[in-house]
Amino acid sequence: MTSILYYITGHGYGHAVRSNQVIRALQHTAPDLRVHVRTTAPEWLFHNSDRPVIYTNCSLDIGMVQPNSLEIDLEKTFDRCLELHRRLPTLMQEEIEFIQGRQIDLIVGDIPPACFEIAARANIPAVAVTNFTWDVIYQAYETKHPGLTGAIDEMTSFYSRATLALTLPYACDMSMFACREAIPWITRVSRLTRRQARQAFGLPPSGIIVLLSFGGLGFDQLPWQYLNELSPMFFVTTGPAELARGNLRILSAAQRRYDDLLRAVDAVVTKPGYGIVADTLAHRLPLLYTERGEFAEYPHLVRALRELATAEFIPQADLLAGNLRPYLTRLFDKEPNWPAVPLNGAAVAAEKILGLLRHRAG
Repeated sequence: MTSILYYITGHGYGHAVRSNQVIRALQHTAPDLRVHVRTTAPEWLFHNSDRPVIYTNCSLDIGMVQPNSLEIDLEKTFDRCLELHRRLPTLMQEEIEFIQGRQIDLIVGDIPPACFEIAARANIPAVAVTNFTWDVIYQAYETKHPGLTGAIDEMTSFYSRATLALTLPYACDMSMFACREAIPWITRVSRLTRRQARQAFGLPPSGIIVLLSFGGLGFDQLPWQYLNELSPMFFVTTGPAELARGNLRILSAAQRRYDDLLRAVDAVVTKPGYGIVADTLAHRLPLLYTERGEFAEYPHLVRALRELATAEFIPQADLLAGNLRPYLTRLFDKEPNWPAVPLNGAAVAAEKILGLLRHRAG
């Protein structure tokens, strides 16, 4: 039986969500394919009762250490990054043994740098599926943290070992990959109607509902006490515990059905990450977004929002002060902007990956 190994960064949920879409497309086309997943992202993100994956917890990158969705702890990030790179020779040998013991035929990465070096040393092809790389992200901080240079150079070298990079729309610099092919957006789309989705989550059947979306990291700083002043608008978000207070509802289980939750709402308030931008394009949801510091992905996704979506910017200071009303008013008053966008990136990626497998099989 043919087996692939999917390495996925544990940074946020977006990488795992889009990787799972590719995995499902692979399993749909090749039902006998065995899929191993190694990541620190939660196992439930890959749940598929029909064709389960073989999940193991593993970390090959650090990503960014964040106490919440909008803040980055740079010192912890770089300390952990440098420590990881000191341990990489041992980690890579352990991963090669894992690969050989399970007869892995191909590696897909989204996008721990070391997985491509591991694949090269194991003499199997490796495919990157991404819109950014960690060396590019860290380069924004290199002048302030020159001790990172060696690790960044190592990351770039590892990425260059990929057999193929499948690059998503509005990507950062991808020049470190020798072989690149552009693919459409990878996203998910709810099969429910808005009425069905609202009923499923016990949300008001009418009126404006706004989703506060800040990824798997949560957002404890939002001044919930000001949301009542925005009535009759209704707000919903996800969190570890159920809460119903005034015009706010926190849903503890909705993260597992996020596409259906998106179908239930009229707009989203967020920071731009690939996953939420792709999801809002898929559901044509107006989006109110805030800044996210010197994160190299950010300007590319803002350009995507300006060109492909109905979106409005809110400064972080106003977001944190609960001053949402004027920005939401401008957002809802905007002329809708939803040009046609291909959303079949998962199927395209699956076909490219299976093509490499067929070529390898000879």
